[in-house]
Amino acid sequence: MVPSNWRLLDQPDQTSSQWLQEQLHLNPVTAGFLVQNGIKDVKEAQAFLHPDFQSIHDPNEFFDMEKAVERIQEAVFTAEPILVYGDYDVDGITSTAIMVETLTSLGAEVTPYIPNRFEDGYGPNLKTYQRLVEETGASLIITVDNGVGGHEAIAWAQGAGIDVVVTDHHALPETLPEAYAIIHPRHPEGNYPFTDLSGAGVAFKVAQAILADGQPAESLEDLPVEFLDLVAMGAVADVVSLTDENRAFVTWGLKQIEENPRPGLAALLKSAKHAKGQAILAETIGFKIAPRLNAIGRLTNGQLGLELLLTKDPDRAKAIAKEVEQLNDQRRTLVDTVFDQAKEQALDKKNQQNNILLIAGQDWHQGILGIVAARLAELVKKPVVVLALVDGVYKGSGRSFGDFDLHAFLQAYSDHFTSFGGHAGALGVSMVLDELPVVQSLVQQDGADLQFADQKLAVNLVVQPRLLTPDFYQQLALLEPFGQGNPQPVIAVEDVPLESVQSMGALNQHLKLNFRGGRGLVEALAFNQPELVKEAQEKRQATLAGKVGVNTFAGKTRLQLMLEDLAFVATEQGQPTPMGPAVRQVNKQVAQTAQTAQATVKNSSKTLAQVIGQTNSQDFARLYKYLYGHQNLDIIGHLEVVLSELSMQEKQFKLMIQVFLDLGFVKMNAGTILCLPSTSKKPLANSVTYQRYFAG
Repeated sequence: MVPSNWRLLDQPDQTSSQWLQEQLHLNPVTAGFLVQNGIKDVKEAQAFLHPDFQSIHDPNEFFDMEKAVERIQEAVFTAEPILVYGDYDVDGITSTAIMVETLTSLGAEVTPYIPNRFEDGYGPNLKTYQRLVEETGASLIITVDNGVGGHEAIAWAQGAGIDVVVTDHHALPETLPEAYAIIHPRHPEGNYPFTDLSGAGVAFKVAQAILADGQPAESLEDLPVEFLDLVAMGAVADVVSLTDENRAFVTWGLKQIEENPRPGLAALLKSAKHAKGQAILAETIGFKIAPRLNAIGRLTNGQLGLELLLTKDPDRAKAIAKEVEQLNDQRRTLVDTVFDQAKEQALDKKNQQNNILLIAGQDWHQGILGIVAARLAELVKKPVVVLALVDGVYKGSGRSFGDFDLHAFLQAYSDHFTSFGGHAGALGVSMVLDELPVVQSLVQQDGADLQFADQKLAVNLVVQPRLLTPDFYQQLALLEPFGQGNPQPVIAVEDVPLESVQSMGALNQHLKLNFRGGRGLVEALAFNQPELVKEAQEKRQATLAGKVGVNTFAGKTRLQLMLEDLAFVATEQGQPTPMGPAVRQVNKQVAQTAQTAQATVKNSSKTLAQVIGQTNSQDFARLYKYLYGHQNLDIIGHLEVVLSELSMQEKQFKLMIQVFLDLGFVKMNAGTILCLPSTSKKPLANSVTYQRYFAG
């Protein structure tokens, strides 16, 4: 039985599905999801599955494009110093890299600048403009992924005889700045056929126009394909619609990253534990690449991210990637700390009555407020703005909920802000100390009638567990890349017996359920849900909904279901209990409890003490054989998978490894465990660890 908080989508029309199967030689799964997405025409389906050059629009259709290209080319050919002014997020960094590489390839004298989040803020900054012009002597400024809100700085530059070409995609203000030219897909005087480009997408169109010297492209080879990896990263990270030409850009860009990554990306993927040979998907950018690049601008100077993307030196790339990994770890810790504090405000009875929350703290790190706002919005099911007090000014980030346009709503109070910008789903804002209670009151009053219903989980298809096979995944993969405008299908299985229930992670905050699919076990995973881990331990049956993927490790590929929701099936009495907001978020108190009370991993009915007490010499031999056969793999980085393969508990595994270390059988090296050659046999009893824990 499907839980009441799920909504099964209309099932595909069989006639239309059969037609696509016959005409395009598709399997039923792929054809069915195409029809479910409203794609029934053969030509449209072909374009969706195999984007080609015909989906790319002429950059000259942008308003002001010809004017902008002529000015940029003039600066290049007369050796004018050019300043490229970017932004500190992934879209901004990739946009800057595209523009810099384009101009450099023409021999231009170019200086890139990634603003410092804490000193410059978002978008054109008057003092920064003045300083950079003095330092570089620039007579042309090109903004990328920003500019439409920079009236003051741009007016100063134009008045000082410095032309500014704005390239941007953010929400347009009522009046545009007096720039030399403005390239924007939604320019009020323009008619560009696709309005949802990312900042990197707009930069790419400018690069295309510059390098083509005004001539329309006639084939894919006429495009600056060397930038497609950057465009893909900007589009996925900025969550723009992966339709129209964005779908082509991302499809081609992912392939480029997979087959021939630039040194910086190769190093970043390696530090993110992305297995060599594993496919590069949109989620690879969303969950591995983008968080790491964003961590740079959140905590330090974003110029480091630009250097990572531009460097041709593998050694330098490796060094930067290592530094980025450390920043990302620091970012995680900061987010958890601030989220716990902000959550107390969000769940306060007073705030529960408000439909849009403005939450503020004094000592919160400014760089991670957007992440905290996003988590809170998901928790409370309403838009949230999180602010931190910095030198008497509240600065922060907002995230909307559902389809609500938070940017348009808050724009009505722009007179109260010292800065404001963004788009419907995400924005940045700042205001002086005294304005916060005023804005909170206005928002509470004007938002009193707003309603944000808890949206039901949309389930595309309910299937029998036997249908979940690697072939089923390959059929779904034809619909990649998934993202905004093309969501990954959510698949449900009802009342499946659970083969095992395991907790994972240092705090046992992650859950893994195993159930039997069509070709072996399927792993169902839920991350950062300690309450759910606690609830799951005694359960033996569940109804699950999630997104199908695969995990490849040690040469083996396993089918995974990344859980969106689940309901445990009662074995005696009561109703299934779907997981809700309370169990979807990391609760500090529960996590602390989990650290001490959740030490038992219930992949069997035995306690940890029983398992350790019953570990024998054959278990040690089995573990050593496994280590010997996997010496080149990052075992520690894939510990959950290793434990599943060995049917061992984490504490048990680590104690056995310590026994091997005591005896000199193995050594640790950057996540790998290497077996050492030995000239003589040593009994396990010679190990102090063995005597303490395993000796009977």
